[in-house]
Amino acid sequence: MNDRKRTKRLIALGVAAAVVVAAGAGFWVWHEQPSFCNAICHTPMDPYVEDYYADDATLTSTSHRVVDVSCLDCHVPTLSEQLAEGVTWVAGGYALPLEQRQFDNAFCMNGSCHDIGQDSLARITAQREYNPHSNFHEELACGTCHKSHTASVMQCAQCHSDADVPAGWVVR
Repeated sequence: MNDRKRTKRLIALGVAAAVVVAAGAGFWVWHEQPSFCNAICHTPMDPYVEDYYADDATLTSTSHRVVDVSCLDCHVPTLSEQLAEGVTWVAGGYALPLEQRQFDNAFCMNGSCHDIGQDSLARITAQREYNPHSNFHEELACGTCHKSHTASVMQCAQCHSDADVPAGWVVR
């Protein structure tokens, strides 16, 4: 093969490699965005992504978006989980609404996210007639009341009908 043809092939190979690398990097950046989840794999994710981008300050997911916390800051699936979810999606083996993930208090109340303890929360909300953060009855997990993609639940109002229910919250 003459040098000219070899040079052309090397240039074509280099251009193709650069395109593949650039496309891969772009795909990886997009993979980290909430819009990726419902655009590619997860049709059932549509309402959750819509909630994330909504202007509803009562939704925890919207509040997180406002402070630049993405879905993958909390939802960190392993490759095996992603593959299993992909198979479930292709087979249509999911039910709506999706099962709500549960996070313990330590997951949310850490140095990176909400750097505050249960006692401090109880003091901050001590002026409320029924303090949702005191452990008078029991210490509840944050997720008992604070919901990410649905209206949060005022747990106190289940027993205390006169409990103050914040705007946008529900009683169940």
